[in-house]
Amino acid sequence: MVVKDRVGRSRYIAFEITSEKELRTGDLITSFKKAADKYDDAEKIRPWLIMFKKGKGIARCSHTARDECINLLQSIKSVGGTAVKTETLGTSGTVRGARRKYLEGREHEK
Repeated sequence: MVVKDRVGRSRYIAFEITSEKELRTGDLITSFKKAADKYDDAEKIRPWLIMFKKGKGIARCSHTARDECINLLQSIKSVGGTAVKTETLGTSGTVRGARRKYLEGREHEK
């Protein structure tokens, strides 16, 4: 069985950002866009921040550029003037799957 390569397919990357201060979503979006501007093929990656809450979030990207998007997320070292460390938790084909597999229930781990 052959699966056709659909242009609109996306991947959803769950991630966690640790920092000394609580981060604002607007500051993260700014840092996300600055990091994406450094890539020549940002149009191919099509990165987008889907959600961010309490240090955890989901980013969307093109299905063919998953690794580049993970590198982009991990290249973010500062958000709003605060040093941060980004850890990717996993990748899914749907937002719902990413939320269920990687974000729900992780609040109790720490």
